[in-house]
Amino acid sequence: MNAASLMMGGLSALCAGGVGIMFLVAGVSKLREHDLFLGTLSSYRLLPASFLETAAWGLGAVEVLVGLMLLSGIGQGVGGVAAAGLMVTFALAMGINVMRGRTDLSCGCTPGQKGEALSWSLVFRTLACGVPALLPVVGGEVSSVGIRIEGAACGVALWVLWQALRVLPDLSLSDASGEQA
Repeated sequence: MNAASLMMGGLSALCAGGVGIMFLVAGVSKLREHDLFLGTLSSYRLLPASFLETAAWGLGAVEVLVGLMLLSGIGQGVGGVAAAGLMVTFALAMGINVMRGRTDLSCGCTPGQKGEALSWSLVFRTLACGVPALLPVVGGEVSSVGIRIEGAACGVALWVLWQALRVLPDLSLSDASGEQA
């Protein structure tokens, strides 16, 4: 195995780990906090009321499955395509509501945690998350169990870092007297 394919395999495993843990956590949250997610899904006003319950359970289950596929390496290509497709779908749903002027809605990404209000930057960031989801598809499946485990561990570390950055207070520069600016 040459250095380029080894590097691509490592990058592919990292992306599979990062996107996989993101989908696994989001899916489990949607299943555990079903009623909260159902309310968020309903507030988007994109689906008929008769379909909301099925869609809420289905999205949570699909996200868990996609996360497990990416983390385990079993069906990783299908999981990557599904993850990218879900990201595009989520961005489209958010974008429609931003165009409607409904930016006060929560993204609904991880029920039970403080969600972000809808904005164009969130729409574009969601679309951008589809790119690393596709790297395990174009980069090829990683055959080394060790590299897959490292990718999953790095994915968990990236997710924890992201969560920490979201909850840290907005630190502003202090002036010379030590008071907050």
